[in-house]
Amino acid sequence: MSDRTGKKLLFLRNLSNIINHGVPLALQNQIRDAARHFFSLPTEIQRELLQADPFSPLSVFTGLKNEGEFRNWKHTLGFKPNPYMNTNLLPCILREPFVNFREKVGSLAHGVAKEIFAGLQLNADLLSDIHTRRQTMTVNYYPPCPERNFTYGIRPHSDFGSITLLMQDEVKGLQIRKGGNWIDMNPRKDAFIVMIGDQIEILTNGMYKSVEHRVLTNRSIPRISIACFYAPAEDDVIGPLGKFMSKRTPLMYRAVKFGDYLNHGFSKPLNGKSNLILSTMECH
Repeated sequence: MSDRTGKKLLFLRNLSNIINHGVPLALQNQIRDAARHFFSLPTEIQRELLQADPFSPLSVFTGLKNEGEFRNWKHTLGFKPNPYMNTNLLPCILREPFVNFREKVGSLAHGVAKEIFAGLQLNADLLSDIHTRRQTMTVNYYPPCPERNFTYGIRPHSDFGSITLLMQDEVKGLQIRKGGNWIDMNPRKDAFIVMIGDQIEILTNGMYKSVEHRVLTNRSIPRISIACFYAPAEDDVIGPLGKFMSKRTPLMYRAVKFGDYLNHGFSKPLNGKSNLILSTMECH
């Protein structure tokens, strides 16, 4: 498989990691260092750096959130770029690594999407453009946690979009669900984790499953991960394609505008793959 630059991508054995992806290790280290520096600052300074400008593509979510019996234990710096964004609104400590990382990982995501759709014998050029046209990024900081029994780094969920590319630091925490078991995704410094999101499951009528995952906390070591999310535009309507339906595989999901799917998901606590219920209504 190749990215937009034509560079061959090599998959690791478990198919969830990719190496030789074209994102330089120096750039990976640069964005990690910038994130660590940002989250080491007092909350007041973090907010001052973001300028509270309504046109800024950055937002910060600090504090630890209760969701029923369990709590989410993380701080998040969100980055929602757009073609018209003013990069001067980005703090200087974040500007260069964020802009360069976005460009490199965006090319990688397009190559990954194209390979997925080509493997499904679909119009890979068209669908890879559609399913990577909305890009957001989160830098997640998980502080050491004293009460692991009642706390997640983030609760079990699947991602609402199409494809997620994740870069971890050297600290364990991410797990994926396989059957009834949770499997550790051990960090590898030179690799990105690729996770299929809900829109691909809907598009393929359940043939390709979105990945349910969670993050565990630890008592002593902070953890940083950087997740890049790729999805259709909010006005795009995604539904199962006809080639994935038959007498053996009847319609499982209905077509849903991605913006409605996204709003539904963000309106409630994360709960496994429950958001897919929105697309199963009226399909029976």
